[in-house]
Amino acid sequence: MKLLCIDTATFFESVALIDGGQIVAEHRVERHRGHGPGILDDVDGLLMQSGWCLGDVDGFVSGLGPGSFTGLRICLATLKGFALALNKPIYGARTTHLIRAGVGEDAVAVLDARRGQVYVEGGPISEPVCCDPSRVAELLEDGVYRLVGDGATLYESILTETMPGISVIDDPALHHPRAALLPSLVDLESPQALATLEPVYVRKSDAEINYPDGYPDAALRPPTKK
Repeated sequence: MKLLCIDTATFFESVALIDGGQIVAEHRVERHRGHGPGILDDVDGLLMQSGWCLGDVDGFVSGLGPGSFTGLRICLATLKGFALALNKPIYGARTTHLIRAGVGEDAVAVLDARRGQVYVEGGPISEPVCCDPSRVAELLEDGVYRLVGDGATLYESILTETMPGISVIDDPALHHPRAALLPSLVDLESPQALATLEPVYVRKSDAEINYPDGYPDAALRPPTKK
């Protein structure tokens, strides 16, 4: 099965073409200014590199986060558009699962959630949570844990000082999601529903926090009488 896999939950964009479980082409790049302007060019470049056209792809696999709200929407919207246009199946897996897949199931994913917070999943934490780095040890309880992710490297001193059993993975490459591993996290015999497949949002967006009653758009105001 030929698959196009993408994850843009973090500052790192990862795109991969997989055929029968083998990596055909792969591209990973750091983008601090957003993934929108480059994602389609990168997909096109990998297709040309592999000698494929988009119509050759049998299915699409998306990283679902948690992570950057805009990054998650760009990835999933792009792949949903391809899946809808080509009538091909789509799949999704958490980015926290994806980054742990590069290390092992015993690893704990710690992703930068910005605002001085992290997303954490692994060990006794079965669902991703958002918290301050200083609370990670409390959530993990006593034990020995290997942390992986951009949040783990960003807050390494805080994380390792609060609990003796915590260490951060040494290999820098493992701290960024690798889309080529996404197919191993989904059941290719059970595609997910295009209309209901959504990103994993663990906390409220800035818009929800700043405008709990909705944005005061002029279009919502009653017309001015002349």
